[in-house]
Formats: sequence, structure tokens, C-alpha cells
Amino acid sequence: MLKFVHMADVHLGYRQYNSDERALDFAQAFLSAIKFAVEKKVDFVLIAGDLFHKRSDIDPLTLAQATKALEKAKKAGIPVVAVEGNHDSTYYKDTFSWLDYLARAGLIVNLKPEFDEGEMIVEDWDGEKGAYVDLDGVRIYGMKYYGSLTEKILDEYSKRIRSGDFTIFMAHVGVEGYVNMHGCISSNRLHRLKGKVDYVALGHIHKSFVEDDFIFNPGSLETCEISELEFRRGFFYVEVDEGIRYELIENKRRDFVLLEYRMEAPDYEGLRSYLEKHRRNTNPVVDLTITTDRATKGMVDEERVKKIVAEVLKPVVVRVRWNVSDGFFKPKIDFDGKESIERCVLRQILQNYDYGDIVDEILRLKSIFCRSFNVTMVDRLVEGILFENKPIEGKSRGEEQPKEEESGEEVWDWRRAYVKRGSARKRQKL
Repeated sequence: MLKFVHMADVHLGYRQYNSDERALDFAQAFLSAIKFAVEKKVDFVLIAGDLFHKRSDIDPLTLAQATKALEKAKKAGIPVVAVEGNHDSTYYKDTFSWLDYLARAGLIVNLKPEFDEGEMIVEDWDGEKGAYVDLDGVRIYGMKYYGSLTEKILDEYSKRIRSGDFTIFMAHVGVEGYVNMHGCISSNRLHRLKGKVDYVALGHIHKSFVEDDFIFNPGSLETCEISELEFRRGFFYVEVDEGIRYELIENKRRDFVLLEYRMEAPDYEGLRSYLEKHRRNTNPVVDLTITTDRATKGMVDEERVKKIVAEVLKPVVVRVRWNVSDGFFKPKIDFDGKESIERCVLRQILQNYDYGDIVDEILRLKSIFCRSFNVTMVDRLVEGILFENKPIEGKSRGEEQPKEEESGEEVWDWRRAYVKRGSARKRQKL
């Protein structure tokens, strides 16, 4: 009997609400899923994209969280097969992702087709690259996230699929009708794979769903947005004998508490009494909305409010929102939330083009125009985008640039060395 675990949208390294505790929650969810796979002695594990939350700027702790969990699977002799999601995929001009790094370290199989002068190449995994892998009679095909090009590439890919005893097609793509988000296609496109494929393993949508015991999407392991609180999600444990049997394992997640309180006056004890009714021993994320009028809002000490919430509910994160009932008071804007929304919108727009992730540069350009129209600064910014990603104000494509000493000391150009599969070479500083 064949047994495997199918997960997706792990989002390691996500410091939700700038909380270190939340980042640890995402890591713990991944570790728990891997431990489950080891205990069940599965034949392999599937990760259908977005293992990491950021495609760059991965800190050492996040990388350690990934490697330590994957090492447990490797030690148990369980292959981990993955594809790159939109959070994992490389920038336009880069060819080496963090999933490639994990593959070179022997911790995962990172599947994706190659392209040679526009021609798609679907070859078996050779230890470094490939679009499919054979594991004891099971053939697994993988397709990374392609955004608006998904349908076109899927049509080409499907022509190259050859069925085996049991065939899996894994991709990071959403299905229309479940959640309104970018990167979704009609499920009919995937149902056309029937006859060649036995199990379609998806990721991207953070909500679990199954269509006709053929298309499977487990959802995210942790809660990535408040809007997702009602979603069922987790990972699939699948057994294949004469048919496909599956179970959605809803792993333990951080508790979220959404509260609404009407404050007629700066009544802190009244707030405390209200919160006491919602006390729980889960160290939750607390999202408190306070409805009041303009005059009362001006007298309330928000820090004292947060302190009361912390004392009563002992949360890992406290978020206070204000709903002012008249039009004379303009509520304080949550700039972190505004910037996050702006970044998300820009990133989705850019996925339709070949510019790569230049969100930081666009926001910096906007800032220049908002402050003053400085032609010199604009020229420097544009040159940095167009010509070899030159550092702009100390940064390039959102990555910190290493400070170079004035001496002629050599530094490792490690990305180029790995991409070209040669020995590590040194780059002489000028």
C-alpha cells in the first residue's frame, strides 16, 4: 500500500504582525507535519509550493527551521518532493532559489520543467534538476508557479506527461471559485489530466478542498490572514490501495480572538470586565475593535488598553482598531497595514510582466515623487533597476548589499558559483 503526506503553503519565516512567536508557530506547524509523516512511515512527502514566506532575505533561523525538519525526513528515508510557489520562485534574472539550495543539499527534490529557446523540456530528476521523479512505481510531475502564464504552460506540460502505475501532478496554482485571488485557473484545465494523472496535488489557496477525489488542495498549515480564520486547512494523509483514501489532518494552530467593545467613556475597568469573559489559556492573537465617539477617543490611553488586554488574555500579539462613530475624528491610519496592502497589490500586478520583484524600487520611486521631483535620484533608481541590479541606496532588489572594505580582500561570489555548478570561485574587489 502506498502512503504519502501532501502539504502546501508552509510560509516558513513569516513574522506575522512583526511577532517572533508567530514565526515560531509557522515553523512548529511544519515540524509537526514532518513528524506525522515519519510516524506514519510514509513513502514520500509532497510540498506543493510556498515552503518559505519570502523568496529572498531568508534569515539563518528560517533556513535552520527548514533544514532541521527536512533532515528528520531524510534520516527516516522519506523523500520530500517540492515545487516552487510564488513566495519561493526566484526573481526574473535569478536562476537559483532557496529550494534549489535545499535540493543541492540533498534534502528535497525540486521539480520544474526547463526551457531551451522557448521549448519546454520535461526530463527526469538527475539529482540537481528535472520535471519528474520516479519513486518505487510512482511518477511525480512538478510545475512551479507561473502566474498569468499558468494555463499556457499547463497545456504544453500536459502533452509531455506519460502515465505510470500511479501518477501525481503537483503544481502551485489556485482553482477558481474557492477564494478570490490572483493565480487561479478553471478546474476544467486540471480535469483534462484524467487518464494520465491519478492525483493532482495543489497549493496556493489557503483553504482545503477536494474535487472528485482527483484535485486535492490541503490549505496552509497556519493562519496567514484574519480573513482565513474560518477555513478548514492542514495537510492530507493519503493511502492508495485499490482506490484513494485520504484524511485532512487539521494540525494545531495559534488561536485568534476577535473582539468588539463599545466604549462610552474611558472606562478601563469596564473593558477589563468584558475581556474577563473571553479569557482562555491559549496565548492567542487578539484583535480588538473599539467603537467610540470622537471625544472619548481623544481621552483614551491606547497603551493602557493594550496593557489591560495583555494582563487578562496574555496574548502573543495585541492589535487595537478604532471605529469612531462620528465624522469629526479621523482615525489613526495603520501604516504597516497600508504598506502591506500596497506591496501585495503591486506584487500581483508585476506577476503579469517579466520585471521580477521590483516592489521596493517602485515604492522608492513613489517616495521620490511625493517628496520632490529629483531627476538625479530618479535616474539613479532607474539605472539600478535596468543595469545589472546595481545597489540603490545600499539595497538591490530588497536584499542587503555586503559592505566592501577598501582593501583588496576577496569575497565569495557564491550565487554564481552554485548556478554554474562549478567550484566556488572568488571575485576580486576593485
